[in-house]
Amino acid sequence: MAFKSKSVKRFSVRNFLAAILHPFMSSPTDAPGVFTPAGKPSHIDVGLWHSLLFTSELSAQCKLERMVYGKCTIEFEHEFLLLHFRHPTQHHAVAILTLERTCAENTTGSSRSAGQAVIVSPSVSPITAKDTITPTTSSSFTIDSYVTQEFGPHKYLFELDFPASARPSAMQVSILLCVLSKHSPMYELLQYQCYWYAYTVWEALKKLFPEHVERPLNEGRSRFKGQPIKKAESVNTVCEQYRAEWAQFEEAVGERRRAKEEEERRVRMAVLAEGRAQRQPEVDDERRQREEAERKANEAEKRADEERRQREEAEAELNRMRARMAELERRAA
Repeated sequence: MAFKSKSVKRFSVRNFLAAILHPFMSSPTDAPGVFTPAGKPSHIDVGLWHSLLFTSELSAQCKLERMVYGKCTIEFEHEFLLLHFRHPTQHHAVAILTLERTCAENTTGSSRSAGQAVIVSPSVSPITAKDTITPTTSSSFTIDSYVTQEFGPHKYLFELDFPASARPSAMQVSILLCVLSKHSPMYELLQYQCYWYAYTVWEALKKLFPEHVERPLNEGRSRFKGQPIKKAESVNTVCEQYRAEWAQFEEAVGERRRAKEEEERRVRMAVLAEGRAQRQPEVDDERRQREEAERKANEAEKRADEERRQREEAEAELNRMRARMAELERRAA
């Protein structure tokens, strides 16, 4: 569904009409993992989300047209992203998904809440990271109301728009997220925390898809209580790993496409062969009829030639007889 963000006050005829017409437009149900039926939003591990996109070609083809960089303003000042995906065929439909890194609760950490999102204060030792994406559901709330309910008080730091000709697909985004999780599967307070995750996803997509427009809204990215937080610098490495993974994905897709085309060709040839086998008696009968017709035509032509030859011989003999009669008459005179 298309939520409204109150971060920037800009008038748009398209957005105005969309806001009026949206209540009368049903949310798509053919793109699981991106567009979700009404109900409680489900937090999905990014690896499972990647697998879910394989179940629907339309899901994989949804395009990322906007990202918003969010930050909680209380407690641990958790950072997260909002991803706006447009449906590939129902162009009025836009789904907004939240993306974040938290960590699994354990006995050495204490759970803290920011809205309804569980933010864990980890110990010095690394613990397993939870990289989750959450498709929001259709409701009458604006996205800001939803984010407040989910994360608590917050603000937006940046907006990033991709032009229609250069938008990442949901599949491309999912592969990037899998690369990040593989790159740092552990939540480390001083390197691989939510600040690192949001920052790296944001900057990697900017680097991989350079045709974009970024707008700063507020300060405070990667800061806690105004102080910069140390985090790993992984953007270049992640982009290189993404390119390698995407190349392998495209190669696998090409192989599946070629295998499918070969199977379709084999089926077509089998159908043609079966059709020819079924029509063979009819074909043989048609051939026999054609050969019989050709034989009769040849015989008729031969008879005509013979009759013409006989006429010509008869005419020649008659002419010879006439010539002899004329010669006899001449001598008698």
